[in-house]
Amino acid sequence: MKLLQKLLAATSIFAATAAIAGPPVTVTFKNNNTTTDATYRIVTTNESSTYANASPKPATTVSKLGSNSYAVTSLISPDVNYANVRYKIGSKECVFGTTFVNALQPGGYKIPKWTKTATGYDELVFRT
Repeated sequence: MKLLQKLLAATSIFAATAAIAGPPVTVTFKNNNTTTDATYRIVTTNESSTYANASPKPATTVSKLGSNSYAVTSLISPDVNYANVRYKIGSKECVFGTTFVNALQPGGYKIPKWTKTATGYDELVFRT
């Protein structure tokens, strides 16, 4: 009986965690290079968290002229989400980050705000 209680408690925790997830970020990475594949890299803790929260998991290699899409959902809060990704072709590296915050305003209403940052090259294209 104790095992059943523990399983129910664990299931409740997972269900509660999923219920507070923020809006998903759909990341589409396109490799416009005509000769070389792009490699997905994890360098920072935010990139590691993005990988953990991605579904399906990002492809480790994106072929020349290929693309890869996945959704990222942070479990921090229903009012927060983020994605940080990094791809490399040879010595060229592209880093993309986006955050979503549903900021509480005086009077109790919320204003959604997205920020995006990107460094990279024309060969590497991100879309959210």
